[in-house]
Amino acid sequence: MEQALKKNKREGFFSIPLLKQTIKANWLLWLLLTIGAASIFFVINVVVNSKNIFTNINIDRVSVYVQDEGLSWFQILGLLEQMGYSLSRIAVMSRIDLNLIISDLVYKIAGVLLPMIYVMITANALIANQVSSGSLAYVLSTPTSRRKVIRTSYLFLIGSLLAMYIVITVSALASEAIAGAIRIANGGTSNMLPLRTLLLCASSFFALFALGGVCFGASAFFNKSNNSVAVGGGVCVLSFLCVILGLFGNTVFVSVGVGVQAMSIFNYATIFTLIDTDSIGAFAKAMAGTPDAVASFNWIWEIGVMFAIGVVTALIGSIRFLKKDLPL
Repeated sequence: MEQALKKNKREGFFSIPLLKQTIKANWLLWLLLTIGAASIFFVINVVVNSKNIFTNINIDRVSVYVQDEGLSWFQILGLLEQMGYSLSRIAVMSRIDLNLIISDLVYKIAGVLLPMIYVMITANALIANQVSSGSLAYVLSTPTSRRKVIRTSYLFLIGSLLAMYIVITVSALASEAIAGAIRIANGGTSNMLPLRTLLLCASSFFALFALGGVCFGASAFFNKSNNSVAVGGGVCVLSFLCVILGLFGNTVFVSVGVGVQAMSIFNYATIFTLIDTDSIGAFAKAMAGTPDAVASFNWIWEIGVMFAIGVVTALIGSIRFLKKDLPL
């Protein structure tokens, strides 16, 4: 027992040569997709946040207009009812927060697509693809054990994903600062909340961490690359499609007549639902001292759930990899 412990200590927890080899094999893919994802965040933030795309309905100004024009509220309401705008719908529209809509589009859809593709490709290449091609036989013929292979591969996947999101976060913060400066220069006010941006990026990272665990677990579980892609990639694609479909069940889209409430059922079939833009936005506003803002802490346990999914699924695949027979 003592000799085994000394041997493991000498070997180390990771394989530095394998880690260097893995970085060399995947750095270009990481660089291209990181630049692409960071660019998406930068462009959307500068283009959207620098302009007043949507102005909330001001009921007081409407009342003044009605009085000045000698109109009757019954006539106005009758016209709106004929157009399909009830009082309840108008009330919802008057409270619409454009930042929540943009956050859903960016942090759940546009901003996660390239990182998700990276996770799918890299996780499969780290284990399953090497088993299928036979290249893992060469690695295991060296003093590198299966445990070191699985640890080193998982370290690279999560470490590179974290590095990607550090770049994305810097891009998001910088672009929002630029957009805020443009709004101020045009006589407006900056709507930048750095804490909200940091938490949204962190939540988005943990969503990809969870999917990374699923993809890595599938890569380690199966000997054939196509099975790994079918499971890991299938979960990623399904999650992405469901979040798009679920967006049409969003309260905001339903209130303006471009959504269907029943479509919200798709939000229960995607990991991206746990990126709680509403909770994070409310928390950031409360921390910034925004009047009437009530802090919400739902985002904390939701991040915890995503972390648990990523760890458990990767662990299941890893245990399977250590025990199964490999076609070497």
